[in-house]
Amino acid sequence: STKVYTLGKYDFPYILFVGLGDVSELTTARLRKLVLNISKNISEPVQLMTDHLDEGIDKHAFVRIWVESHIIAQYLECKIGHDAKMITDLDIVSSGYVEKDIETGRIYGEGINYARRLADTPSNLMTPEDMVKEAVELAKAYNIEYTILNKSALEEMKAGGILSVNQGSHIPAYMIVLKYTHNGNAPHKAVIGKGITFDSGGYNLKSNSYGMKYDMCGGADVLGIMKILAGIQAKTNVYGIIPVTENLVNGKAYKPQDVITTLSGKTVEVVSTDAEGRLILCDAITYAQRLGASHLIDLATLTGACVAALGDVYTGVFANDDAYYQEFEQAMKAADEKGWRLPMDDEYFAKIKSNSADFKNSMGKPGAGASIAANFLNAFVEEGTKWIHLDIAGTADNDGTGATGAMIRSVVNMFSK
Repeated sequence: STKVYTLGKYDFPYILFVGLGDVSELTTARLRKLVLNISKNISEPVQLMTDHLDEGIDKHAFVRIWVESHIIAQYLECKIGHDAKMITDLDIVSSGYVEKDIETGRIYGEGINYARRLADTPSNLMTPEDMVKEAVELAKAYNIEYTILNKSALEEMKAGGILSVNQGSHIPAYMIVLKYTHNGNAPHKAVIGKGITFDSGGYNLKSNSYGMKYDMCGGADVLGIMKILAGIQAKTNVYGIIPVTENLVNGKAYKPQDVITTLSGKTVEVVSTDAEGRLILCDAITYAQRLGASHLIDLATLTGACVAALGDVYTGVFANDDAYYQEFEQAMKAADEKGWRLPMDDEYFAKIKSNSADFKNSMGKPGAGASIAANFLNAFVEEGTKWIHLDIAGTADNDGTGATGAMIRSVVNMFSK
């Protein structure tokens, strides 16, 4: 990029010329990176001129991506007690009809930033009760049906997975259920997000719990996804389900070698209280299927093993159906997000057999932790249900600071067809 000052000859101080390179090599992924690098340094209103674009560039995609990426690049975590940073104004100057592209880019950008804001909020200010308030406000703003299952309802349902994890907290657990209906009587799909607003590890106490406010990134992403689907009025029917609780320690907290009965009726021996995410997700998976959803996607900051394997570049992807995975793979490509499919062989599930219950929630030692966690979740997926699990532990935040909104675009692409 090259900045040329106008020296008073125009009503604006400078023109920023941005080289896009060879048009035949320009991809949407490269365009996103370019805009992120440019827009993060913009501090005053700007105009984007589009009429000079090469004929080989899709102006509509160009405008949509530029607006979305500008909004994402401008986001900063809000310091508590201070006003949030305003997004610098961006005007689009174009002779073509690009209003719809601008609006779509805005909806995606604001939806992703909304999820990032929720995840970035400190855990004492984003408790399970605060998550419920956010979900209800979102549902009312977009006329989405909602049901909030409180602790009494969960007890009546016998949702032992989430209730066991919640035992150490004085704040009750909830199951947030949003129902977006915009495709007549078509079946509802479901996106499920892990909502651990803070994870101490329980009695398997973490040696370092910095960054654990981000253990609800999956839940935050679900709210971002539902906001975008409603904003673009996607012709689809989708449940957004978030089991939400803290994982803390007190005299009532669940312990290693406890046996719990999940919502499905299957029993689980607790090997590690720090493998809590799968215990709340299994109840949510069961509940989604009871609602009639036969196509599921869950997002969860689930395992350090996935971080060790893929770092912060790729999201770990697991699927129980090849065709469903291939469909999601195309959704990721369209979203310019990176995911890597990891194995779920039966040999991994054999490692969590238990003498005390149907199975254990962890192998209890290092080795293929991401695949073992996925196999645990798959045990609650009924025959005929298509399911994808996204382990976003490495991609959901920037090493304990700054949520990213990873996989929101991909899931929206998948469920907005």
